[in-house]
Amino acid sequence: MRWGNRWWSSSLLDYTIPWLTYLGSHFAVILFILLTLIITKQRKIFRRLLLLYGIQSAIVYGLKFLIQRERPFYFLQEMGSKLSKGPGEILDPSFPSAHAALSFMMATLLAYWFPRFGIIFYVIASFIAWTRIYLGLHFPTDVLVGSLLGYGITKLFLQYISLERSE
Repeated sequence: MRWGNRWWSSSLLDYTIPWLTYLGSHFAVILFILLTLIITKQRKIFRRLLLLYGIQSAIVYGLKFLIQRERPFYFLQEMGSKLSKGPGEILDPSFPSAHAALSFMMATLLAYWFPRFGIIFYVIASFIAWTRIYLGLHFPTDVLVGSLLGYGITKLFLQYISLERSE
């Protein structure tokens, strides 16, 4: 963490990353779900996305409060967090990363709907997950597990929905 924090640090990134990291926030997911409703005009998809978001949140926050892992900036106080240059305050435990889980949830859904652009969606989700490490808010394992949860839960959910359609 210390090496990475010093190696990739720049004043431009220190200013922009705190804003870009919120592409994986709860606000971004709610906006994503609402835009999907507006574009598709299908309440069934809207309800399913709300259910998926609820499942993701319950699992991620259940693990966060069960494991109670402190965030890196508490552990490595000399490193600090670069988030103070952006919006928001972090109060919940570190493991797993909700931003990583939610960004991979959205990427997996978009890759399912638009498979031709799947790699782009996963690269963006990976970037969002990386911002959490850059900011000193998560350890790499937090982000890795969050990403796997977001991807895996969404894939299982999509598989369940496709089985439901075939019945």
